[in-house]
Amino acid sequence: MASKSSISPLLLATVLVSVFAAATATGPYCYAGMGLPINPLEGCREYVAQQTCGISISGSAVSTEPGNTPRDRCCKELYDASQHCRCEAVRYFIGRRSDPNSSVLKDLPGCPREPQRDFAKVLVTPGHCNVMTVHNAPYCLGLDI
Repeated sequence: MASKSSISPLLLATVLVSVFAAATATGPYCYAGMGLPINPLEGCREYVAQQTCGISISGSAVSTEPGNTPRDRCCKELYDASQHCRCEAVRYFIGRRSDPNSSVLKDLPGCPREPQRDFAKVLVTPGHCNVMTVHNAPYCLGLDI
């Protein structure tokens, strides 16, 4: 009986150490080129411009083939990003207001960047791509930076 009670604390300690080691080894890195592609959500530019301003930026007709529409391609990129990096991908995509060059989005003729930024903030929501994020919900908080 004494040996059984001495094994329990040792087993508990081993399990706890394993859990903590696994948690620290899998830290979420969500930077362009580390955890995210170099240009995250590049495929979303067409969808955002189309939805915001009704224009195509590709220079060719926009595909309406199921699975190959701008929305489908954008949502696939979001889905392919790990759940804990999706909001950071959107944040990188829209850039910072204080640094216009930090955005993947560009001012286009008849389509300023600000409305594109506003639309891109809702890409993860149920009305669009409906993907879970780091918040365990299809929403990103704190994108107004």
